[in-house]
Amino acid sequence: MRRHIWAAAAVTGALVVLAGCDGGSNDQTESTPDPSPSTSASADAPTASAGDLVAPGSDTVAAPGTADPSVLPTRDGDSAATARVADGVVPPTNRWYSGLVFGDQPFVAFPAPLSFASTDGGFAWGVPQVTAGPDTIVGPASSDVTVTVEGATGLPVATAADTVAVSLAYGDAAVSLAAGSPLVGVTATDDLSLTVAPAPTEAGDGVWTMDAGGRTYGIASASATVEGSTVTLSSGDHLQMFAVPDDGDAAAVAAAVGAPVDGVDVNYALDGDAATTALTYAPEGEPTVVAVPRERAEGMECDLGTYPSINGELAACSASTVTWSVPVIEPDLGLDLSAITDEHRAEIVAALEAEAQVEPVFPADTYFGSKALHRHAMLVTISDALGETDLADGFAGALSDQLLTWADAAGCDGRSERCFEYDDQLQGVVGLEAAFGSEEFNDHHFHYGYLLNAAAVALDRDPSLEEDLAPVMDLVAADIASPADAEAFPVLRAFDPFAGHSWASGFAPFGDGNNQESSSEAVLAWNGVAAWAAARGDESLADTATWALSAEADAAVNRWLRPDLEGFDEYEHDIVALQWGGKREHSTWFSAEPSAMLGIELIPMAPVQQHLAPTDDATVETALRSIESAAPDGYDVPFGDYLLMYQALAGPEQAAAAWDEAIALSEDGIDDGNSRAAMLAWIAAAE
Repeated sequence: MRRHIWAAAAVTGALVVLAGCDGGSNDQTESTPDPSPSTSASADAPTASAGDLVAPGSDTVAAPGTADPSVLPTRDGDSAATARVADGVVPPTNRWYSGLVFGDQPFVAFPAPLSFASTDGGFAWGVPQVTAGPDTIVGPASSDVTVTVEGATGLPVATAADTVAVSLAYGDAAVSLAAGSPLVGVTATDDLSLTVAPAPTEAGDGVWTMDAGGRTYGIASASATVEGSTVTLSSGDHLQMFAVPDDGDAAAVAAAVGAPVDGVDVNYALDGDAATTALTYAPEGEPTVVAVPRERAEGMECDLGTYPSINGELAACSASTVTWSVPVIEPDLGLDLSAITDEHRAEIVAALEAEAQVEPVFPADTYFGSKALHRHAMLVTISDALGETDLADGFAGALSDQLLTWADAAGCDGRSERCFEYDDQLQGVVGLEAAFGSEEFNDHHFHYGYLLNAAAVALDRDPSLEEDLAPVMDLVAADIASPADAEAFPVLRAFDPFAGHSWASGFAPFGDGNNQESSSEAVLAWNGVAAWAAARGDESLADTATWALSAEADAAVNRWLRPDLEGFDEYEHDIVALQWGGKREHSTWFSAEPSAMLGIELIPMAPVQQHLAPTDDATVETALRSIESAAPDGYDVPFGDYLLMYQALAGPEQAAAAWDEAIALSEDGIDDGNSRAAMLAWIAAAE
């Protein structure tokens, strides 16, 4: 059903490593441990084998020598916010912990299964108590344990930051946090005194416990001294604070915690049908405690208990590395229309011809402007797929003209729209005109995914565009998808390998942590990076983006569109529209319309999104029920076109019904990022 626009690079089964922080530094290394042999992927997913490790890199796009931000003008003045980071640490926008690093307020982060908040000269943390209501599943931040660092004032500085973990300096205390770790590590950089509340009580040799919020917490250290509420460490020593799992034992957890997790190495592999992620929290043979979803726990030692979470129960396990696989989703730019009926073809061509008679509108900002380019690129690929070369040439000409404007490296020297600047403080590419807080690094992957998909279509059709498009489009790709060998950008700016999806807010100035709303636009982002990298001949980045695409696509289905909501009976919906670190909700940032809740998880129904097709009777029922809830009175509602396209994936009969509805749908029912031609072509391909 799909026309692949590039030949996939040969898959070797090798794991590619994205180096994390090590020992509190921000240095990147090519040396990483093999995944633990005791870990395995979910029994329900394909599994990749671990081969020779390959250092992350990029043949062309985002390599230090070619993705050179100096070709762009530098943003004038200060950035929208200042990051509290040590020298050499790239400001970590779009992370689960960004709220701990940006701004002058102590915002909250959620390193599952914990919550963590800075205070003046210290921090508060705990395990959130999870509850559900009709429209929300909430695990608000917990302050069960508070810690004050003697001599520390104000908010912390990040001394190391990677895609999963962060190290924060509170005076002489180096505090280590990682997603998937129920531990808060503290290392003394000088002789150190902490005040801990509740006061710890001795529970064994080098083990102390505290009861708060209906849960037991603990401290494990071979070198700490505890007197009442005061805990002291000598320079270079460390302790591990931990949350005791439900049905767990403090002594057992204390014995398993190991050393503080001062960075997490991320390995990935593409092997056949499997995209595998391996997160290494500790050296092989020196395991620590990790908290993982049940589907990742197969084959692991997970007898320490469980933790609650807004995404379902987490198992407490002893491991160095956690490994799991999801199905590979290959990047795709075009629909397979070779088998559609003559009737369908005639209607689609008529819609294309109608489009050709209308002057296209290309907004000036980075979101709606890029979205319009993607819309136009779909007209090109559909025309080509139907052999309508004259129509395709006409659409492609307008697309190329617009892309060349955006790709003018010096564009922002003379205008304030349709151009890019480099923010040398936050180390990223910012487009003008900004939209939805993109100057604060909000939603970059949403915006740039549209643009890169369009650029890949144009370059695939006309290779002569490469010289003019590549310098700027390479930087756009680098902004959201740099591997570890790019110095001018963070590694994979928005993608969270533990969560398996991206985060949208640049600074995350919220009490619920970071968030992501449009899972579908996140999928499109990684599709765009992979397709652009492939068009440029960059197999390394294409593989990295295909891995992220596969993970994001899996999360789009299993976290947003058809999530397992077992245990959350009070929640009254089949879908989740907005995912936070500490909350899931049936709500959007922009509309209370029922159709918006589902539509924002479908937009723009690009060819790669055929992965959303239900796979059995139960998932068909869920999909149809969610569509009925979104449009109980018909499809002439916001995002009604996308609802029809989703319905078409539910089977031939549903596709036939969707076709009839689509033919009758008013122009007002078609989103500005879509067209009648694309809607009809999608439904015809599905049927």
